[in-house]
Amino acid sequence: MKRMCVAVLVVLAAVGVWAEEPTLELGRFGTVHLYRPAKPPTTVVLFVSGDGGWNAGVIDMARDLQELGALVVGVDIVHYLGQLARGEEKCSYAAADFEALSQFVQKKLDLPAYLSPVMVGYSSGATLVYAVLVQAPPNTFRGAISLGFCPDLPLVKPMCKGSGLEWTAGPKGKGVVFLPARGLAAPWVALQGTIDQVCDPSQTEDFVAKTPGSEVVVLPKVGHGYSVPRNWLPQFRQVFQKMVTPPVPRATATAAPEGAGNVPVADLPVVEVPAEKAGDTLAVFLSGDGGWAGIDREVAEALARQGVAVAGLDSLRYFWTRRTPEQAAADVARVARHYLATWQRGRLLLAGYSRGADVLPLVANRLPDDLRRCLVGLAMLGPSHRVELEFHVTDWVGGGDSGFETAPEARRLAALGVPVLCFFGEDETDTLCRDLAPPTAVVTMPGGHHFGGKYQEIAERILKAVSTGSPPS
Repeated sequence: MKRMCVAVLVVLAAVGVWAEEPTLELGRFGTVHLYRPAKPPTTVVLFVSGDGGWNAGVIDMARDLQELGALVVGVDIVHYLGQLARGEEKCSYAAADFEALSQFVQKKLDLPAYLSPVMVGYSSGATLVYAVLVQAPPNTFRGAISLGFCPDLPLVKPMCKGSGLEWTAGPKGKGVVFLPARGLAAPWVALQGTIDQVCDPSQTEDFVAKTPGSEVVVLPKVGHGYSVPRNWLPQFRQVFQKMVTPPVPRATATAAPEGAGNVPVADLPVVEVPAEKAGDTLAVFLSGDGGWAGIDREVAEALARQGVAVAGLDSLRYFWTRRTPEQAAADVARVARHYLATWQRGRLLLAGYSRGADVLPLVANRLPDDLRRCLVGLAMLGPSHRVELEFHVTDWVGGGDSGFETAPEARRLAALGVPVLCFFGEDETDTLCRDLAPPTAVVTMPGGHHFGGKYQEIAERILKAVSTGSPPS
């Protein structure tokens, strides 16, 4: 498994997790404030403060969301931007920081299942959550709400483009001015006061109008300070509740049709990517640490365009609780049987990225005989040397060498009698692929763990390897 680029997160202190409004000290975020609802949370909010830091105004906003059933994680933007400025990266990929913050806090507090977070920000925080939402891959965040949005932010170094973030230099070359996104993967709502003296209301409305998938809520009698709750709180609550209702479905799996062998999969976090043209191959794709986003989605869509139907297993949610190799293999077998029948496919391809690639050999070597007879190939994208079958706090803060070694299981794959491919980025250091020998086909890709974005090429190489093959007899 690859540790995320925010592996710098280090737990320095945890003050009474069960006490009222506890705090955690988390790496570049500094002190984050936790507001837990009385009942188990129905959603998670990452709340970013304005230039005044984590003070009375945003605290009251956080408590309002807490009353609506949200676990709120409060972030001081002053501290965070200061840490970004001191970082060694050429550009800042804040989306990964906030994704890891969400995962870390939820695991630390032992939530039974991972909840996709909503981003909320006030003033400069309103600008940052917009940028993070645009930067992030689809399915990373549930949406974002900005209170008092201006398009400019006083950044010392630029933010990475990610999934489409664009900007121009700020006045006199200081900071940046973000541009309207060409499209959003999740909803963004800006609440704008009509008497705001800091952020020009007409400028905000124009910005939102140029951003597909966004919405502006105009607030009469509201200035930049949001000082009179009755003038904005009802609208804020309405926007928030609309964004989190109905709950995000845990899976998109259909009910087992007649002929599917009565193999249900509704309890598994499966994402369906139907083939876009006729074909006879099903790919079961195990995602990476971040869930079904980015590479997983793009490779799956590239396969689907070529007639391969894909059933994706969201590793973030599936391995949120501990699994055994036998259990993982049995669940992948369920998914395979269900969709081979549902989509009327006769050939099975197994693929995985990052943690999914680490798990893949454990699963493939434990497949039942009926599925081995359908198997036409395996593709590991970015595997490492060890894998845990459960997410742990150490996955984000570094450390931890327990779990299964992947090399012995990977070397056994040759016995399956089908093509095995191992992809790695030329800049990667912790990669299993360099340790594997024929008959495994080792494929070097440009860049690091994201392969330089060459996802179409990866899909084409996989298809070429399995296109002429047939299941072992």
